[in-house]
Amino acid sequence: MSKIVTENFLRRCIEYADASIIRKEERGDEAALIAEWKTYRDFTIHALGELENGTLDRWFERKSTTPQLELEMDELDHPSRSKWLSAAISPRALALVSTRDGDKENLAPITSVSVVSNSPPLVVMALSQSRDGKVRDTYRNLKANGECELQFLSATIEAAKDADLAGTATEKSEWSLLESDGPIHPLAVAVMRCKLLEDNPLPNGAVARLLVLKVESMLVPSQLPPEEGLSLLCQHGLDRLTPSPEDWGYIATHHRN
Repeated sequence: MSKIVTENFLRRCIEYADASIIRKEERGDEAALIAEWKTYRDFTIHALGELENGTLDRWFERKSTTPQLELEMDELDHPSRSKWLSAAISPRALALVSTRDGDKENLAPITSVSVVSNSPPLVVMALSQSRDGKVRDTYRNLKANGECELQFLSATIEAAKDADLAGTATEKSEWSLLESDGPIHPLAVAVMRCKLLEDNPLPNGAVARLLVLKVESMLVPSQLPPEEGLSLLCQHGLDRLTPSPEDWGYIATHHRN
């Protein structure tokens, strides 16, 4: 569990303890019981203080490992290769990519997205297709009108569930699967409005296409960017949606259907 999550948890414990003490005093509960709650609250306040001033930072140090084996990637099967690549370059921010086909709104969870240039603001995105050449609706829509939005969601269980549902195969708009009408997801923290600049094949028989997008504008929560970055929903490994590798996790399953 991350330090930030632990601090927030302790703050909630303090709020809960304060409310409980007030209720018990109003009910006239025994003084010994109320004293126990006050001791618990005071200890939690002390623990939070030590977290905030850095005294307990050592508790959140992660054990490091060293590589012992060398794997020849061409000798691995596809699932093993995917798991190792996802584990090494992880976590990756998840973007709900919204596109349009006429009046039909399409939504797809994509993690193969990366900023490759700040000036000009360029993003690359890889979109897979089936071995028989069936392409994603996202790719087809982008080729047709050249526009999309990359919607980065808040790091919440609700956002993870919606991202998972958006990966469900459906002939209707993916928005119909969610409790939202779109076009911007209510849990979006930042949205990049993008134009398609290039569509490139990948070498060595890869079936995915590499798209270069220019970020035309962004919807953001404030005028100044946060120095610590934004807290976003990410993918860690193949299927785990989480804020960070050692935080809570939600396993996505709908994209397998």
